[in-house]
Amino acid sequence: MGHVFVRLAGHGARLVPYWPYRFTGSAGSSTVQVTVLADGGERRAVVGPGAASVPGVVDVDAGPDGDWRLETGPFSLCWPPGFVVESPTDPGDGTPCYLLGPNQAMIFPQGPVPLARVAGPDALVAPGQRVVHRRVLDDDIDVVELAYAHDGAAWWQAHWIIPVGRDLALVLTGQAPAGAGAAVRVGGDWMAVTVTGVHHADGQST
Repeated sequence: MGHVFVRLAGHGARLVPYWPYRFTGSAGSSTVQVTVLADGGERRAVVGPGAASVPGVVDVDAGPDGDWRLETGPFSLCWPPGFVVESPTDPGDGTPCYLLGPNQAMIFPQGPVPLARVAGPDALVAPGQRVVHRRVLDDDIDVVELAYAHDGAAWWQAHWIIPVGRDLALVLTGQAPAGAGAAVRVGGDWMAVTVTGVHHADGQST
C-alpha cells in the first residue's frame, strides 16, 4: 500500500484505502464505494458500518459517528455532496486528495502552511489571474476569487485561507470553468467553515 494522506471517517468506521484510490458516495448514505486504481485493473469494495477490512482495497477500523468526513493530518473536513474523492496518482504529488465534481469542478486542500506566506492580498494570485471578488467567512476565513484563461477558455478559481493556529493556515483551492463554479463555491464554503480536529472512536479530538 502506498502512502495515503487522507482517511474517511464516519458512521462508526474509519477507512484507510490502498493507494491510489477513489471514494464514491451519496449524500446521507452510510456506505461508500472504495476503488483502488491499480494498473492491472480496478479493485472495488462497498463498505459501511460494521464492515470488515477488504485486503488490497481498504482497511477498516473503529471511527467516529456522524456523516462521512475527510481526515488529513490532524484536520477533519466535510465531504460536500456531488464530489468524488481521489488520491493523486503521481507518487511525487503531495496534495492530500482531489475532490472532483461535474463540469471539471475540483477542490483540493493544501497545508497547513505558514500564515504569513498566504496572508498578503496577492499572495495566491498567479500570473495571468485577476481578482474578481474578496470576502470573509466566519470573521477569519479569507476567500479570494479569481478569473483566468486556460487553454483559451475562461476559468474561475478560489482560495479559502483557514487559520488553524496562531501562525498556520489550511488552504482550500477550488476551480471550474467560468459559469460552472457554483458547486465549488458552495462546497468550498461548507468545507472551510466546518474544519475541525480529528475525532477518535473514544470521543477524543486531536
